[in-house]
Amino acid sequence: MSLDICPRVLLGGTLIDGTGAPPIKDSVVVIENEYIKAVGKRSDIPVPDGAEVYNLEGMTVLPGLIDSHCHFLNMGVSRMKNLQLGNTDSLDEALSRVKDKVKNSESGEWVIGRGWDESKWPENRYIKKADLDPISPDNPVMLVRVCGHMVSINSEALELAGITSETEPPDGGSIDKDENGEPMGVLRDCRRLVTDVIPPTSEEEMIRGLESASDLALSLGCTGVNDAGLGPKEIRAYQDALQEGSLKVRAYLMIREEAPQGAVKLGLKTGFGDPMLRIGPIKLMMDGSLGARTAALFEPYEDDPDTSGLLLMEPERLKELVYNGHVNGIQTATHAIGDLAIEHAIDAIDDSLRRSPRKNHRHRIEHCEILSSQQIERIARLGIVPDMQPNFPGEWSGDDSMYRQRLGETRDRMNNPYRAMLDEGIPVAFGSDGMPFDPIYGIWGAVDHPIRENAIDFVEAVKCYTYNAAYASFQEDYVGSIEPGKLADIAVFEKELDELPREEIKEACCYMTLVNGKILFHRKA
Repeated sequence: MSLDICPRVLLGGTLIDGTGAPPIKDSVVVIENEYIKAVGKRSDIPVPDGAEVYNLEGMTVLPGLIDSHCHFLNMGVSRMKNLQLGNTDSLDEALSRVKDKVKNSESGEWVIGRGWDESKWPENRYIKKADLDPISPDNPVMLVRVCGHMVSINSEALELAGITSETEPPDGGSIDKDENGEPMGVLRDCRRLVTDVIPPTSEEEMIRGLESASDLALSLGCTGVNDAGLGPKEIRAYQDALQEGSLKVRAYLMIREEAPQGAVKLGLKTGFGDPMLRIGPIKLMMDGSLGARTAALFEPYEDDPDTSGLLLMEPERLKELVYNGHVNGIQTATHAIGDLAIEHAIDAIDDSLRRSPRKNHRHRIEHCEILSSQQIERIARLGIVPDMQPNFPGEWSGDDSMYRQRLGETRDRMNNPYRAMLDEGIPVAFGSDGMPFDPIYGIWGAVDHPIRENAIDFVEAVKCYTYNAAYASFQEDYVGSIEPGKLADIAVFEKELDELPREEIKEACCYMTLVNGKILFHRKA
């Protein structure tokens, strides 16, 4: 427990408390040690004698933002080690960066990049080995698309991974091949074929990555994350990072690989841990992404009628895995983007609840993008928590967008229907999936949704990124809103965000971030 003696007071800002209540102008938030002591209007809440007072007039006070779906550890490591391609404006620019990286690498050293997005380029096509081979003859190269569900690799990487014309992809994945059956250097939802031969990240690198990611999060007003898909090594790195002070935000860990079986054998349930670090759900994968054309749809893709996407496991297998988590007290989080994959995810949860009824299970569907009205009704009835990424429609929906190319107008209008879901009483949680990692950008995506009937207002979007995100991880009793008795996780933003034109919200800057009542980020003038 903190030994601070004098209270801290956040004075004069516009308070949006995360509960969905209207903004409070000229507010007061009193913090004692790590807890919120009092909240209200300046006229109603006295400032304690001797308090440390921060004048926040003209600013906005929010609960600490919680990213309910990101790849936090990997993001931190990537920021330190990998080539960043997310802000490239063309294929040529991306290849130029790869070429420069190769020149500065030792022969045989892996060159790994991530974040490229062909939908932002005039060429509007994927990277292939034919693009990479001329600039990287002696270095294996792997470039991860922004969605994480597709990688582009060169011939050197294909050889090291043992991928040939005879290689069969694992269940659910696919390897793009030319008319002669030769791999073209594009792998969809099967990058493990390559990553298994890349030298592993050390635990020390993971810890340093968590420190880097924590500092970035705090600078954006983010005080908590749900890290989507971790094995034993990553879970251990999180524990060590917390112990040495490198992990500075709350983390709720989605477990994969052999970790779920180990948790069941040890009798561990979702929620094991402490308020800073807790075991979360089992992460399951049902489909891929719209960008890679691997999200599983009922009908074919508009711009590639030969495919309807990929199911990454058989529906009966998904039912088995969801039920195993359900009966052992472990929440499940199933990645499902396309309407077909979502249908199977709903069916699996419905099956578990029929076989073993349980209230407050909070089983999740991650992304949950292309939805019918019937699916929305089932999600509400079954108590499913959709974990959604409002930055996605902000990036890729609307006229002349990638979603419009993939889906056509009718299905594009079905994407991320926040208005209809909130109207059904569904506790939609918001995360970023790191595309980009920036909660306020996601809030803008929900408020300025290109499909206007799917948009929600600023206060509602804040609740999705705070209270609902806490609810999705069973943490709403102590974080997620600014209320007396809760831990003082708070983000202060410059300007009165509720009064900004919606298109300006994404440019908002974080001024101050507190975790457990301590100021861990403060932007100086």
